[in-house]
Amino acid sequence: MKNHLSSPNLDDLDHSIIELMKKNGRISFKEVSDRVSVPEATARYRVQRLLSSDLLQLEAWVNPNQMKAPNSVIVNLTVKNGQLNPIADQLAQLEEVQFLSIVAGRHNIVVNVSFKTQDDLLRFFNKLASIRGIIDYETQIVSKLVKARYDYRFN
Repeated sequence: MKNHLSSPNLDDLDHSIIELMKKNGRISFKEVSDRVSVPEATARYRVQRLLSSDLLQLEAWVNPNQMKAPNSVIVNLTVKNGQLNPIADQLAQLEEVQFLSIVAGRHNIVVNVSFKTQDDLLRFFNKLASIRGIIDYETQIVSKLVKARYDYRFN
């Protein structure tokens, strides 16, 4: 279980380690220590501290362009005032939702939905219709994923 107490204060060493891990999440502690010029024990401690604080997450992503399925749609939702967070929480629990953001602008919430068949997509829309407080939504079919990268900058 992750330790969600508080994010650690980040120093230059943490930033350097994060940059290395963003490029290669499978990099060894030994290689991290060599690249940032610290003992291996320090590198191990720092990586584990970043992971346990949930500041750093390591995941494998499937390239959807190399697979026959799943398909994706982007759904932009407008919700009733005062119901933004509860609706976002409900949407986040749906298995089909791969990405969810609360946004400012014409819509309140943007979700990326993954599905295998048209029937799966229709089932998702039925679930969406059962969530009270959604005023309207607009759907965009993703015909080709050109870039999917979340490379957040610290500097």
